[in-house]
Amino acid sequence: MDVTILSENTKQTRSKLNTEHGLSLLVEKNGNKILFDTGGPKGTVISNAKSLNLDLSQVDAVVISHGHDDHTGGLLDFFKLNDHAPVYLKKEALNCHYTGKSLNKKFIGMDLKIIDDYNDRLKFVDGTLEILDGIFIIPNISKTFPIPSTNRILFTKDGNHFLNDKFDHELFMGVKNNNELTLFSGCGHSDIRNIIIKAKEVFPDAEIKNIIGGFHFQAGEISSFTAKKEEIKDTSLWIKSAGVEKVYTGHCTGKYGFEIMQSILNESIEQFYTGKHITI
Repeated sequence: MDVTILSENTKQTRSKLNTEHGLSLLVEKNGNKILFDTGGPKGTVISNAKSLNLDLSQVDAVVISHGHDDHTGGLLDFFKLNDHAPVYLKKEALNCHYTGKSLNKKFIGMDLKIIDDYNDRLKFVDGTLEILDGIFIIPNISKTFPIPSTNRILFTKDGNHFLNDKFDHELFMGVKNNNELTLFSGCGHSDIRNIIIKAKEVFPDAEIKNIIGGFHFQAGEISSFTAKKEEIKDTSLWIKSAGVEKVYTGHCTGKYGFEIMQSILNESIEQFYTGKHITI
């Protein structure tokens, strides 16, 4: 399996690729191509794919981890290039989503044009679904552990009332190879430990070898708004005890979060960046 980071917050110093706050990964397995999230609305996924000679018109399926625009922002541009790939997501991802620490909340939901113009491309998932050979979408993440503290500035809207987001619109992807699993998480808003627990419930005999994605220890682009050290440390120790072989992370994990995780997971964790290629 090959994974290319098409868009992420960071890049290598001399890279000519474009970056923005968001995440998009191209996963290739057994001839199938899956776009996991589509990055933000600035078009970095499209431009970077061209620069990397990756043809998005050949993508077989799109998986949307949750309904925020830094993971769905590239969908409209993608639809112009690809006329067939179904887009798998939770129906709740279409709800209105907001962020903000004051009365002035910023809308960060999906572009309404996606719903109006491409509704026929959207495939709603309400249970574990194998979309391609060995590639599973897993929703309904259990909440054994509390969701990350950085979620407290994230909201949904019910009429005129803002409600704390419970992240029923989040799902993750599992790629199964024999008895080994690689998990893909967009932001881990439901807490990466809960995602691992859910994966073990669905695949009780499988070994979770790799995790790729963000863990939401940093809220948005505000580097000062981060999870507490103990929260990051506890999560890292739990991942280590779960026997995960390798963690690839970035985006909303943040620099501070990654440094703490690395101090615990050592060589078992690696930071990704725009343009990085991972072979598993």
